[in-house]
Amino acid sequence: MASLFTDSALHVCRVGDTLGSASVLKMAFASYQKAARTLAGVAHALADAHGVGDRLTAEAEVMVSAILSDPEYLPSVAARAWRWAPEMEEVADTLRAAGLPTDMAEATARVLAFWEQDKDRYDLPVGHALSRLRSGRGT
Repeated sequence: MASLFTDSALHVCRVGDTLGSASVLKMAFASYQKAARTLAGVAHALADAHGVGDRLTAEAEVMVSAILSDPEYLPSVAARAWRWAPEMEEVADTLRAAGLPTDMAEATARVLAFWEQDKDRYDLPVGHALSRLRSGRGT
């Protein structure tokens, strides 16, 4: 099948041996890309509503962000989830007050609850942090 694309602009690579692997990869990548961009839109709308849009952009420009390409940071997210979940509820309240959608902030708080039992455990293996999300059991 890859030979069909020889001498074309497309790069073909094998994703895995399991049927559906390429589709799952597409969905995983799309889940991050689309949600991140949508969340950025909500953040900019909130900042703009309060006249701090330029400051938000300035803050973002100094951030080093390779989040999706470095899953080794996930245990530190799990370790801090106990305090981030309530903060995301506060974010939802702030969004609500500005007349903006709260769904993503509320969903983030619910997802962070899966990691609350890992409070301050920065030494967790990445696999453990990932399995907590797959378990379907938050606190």
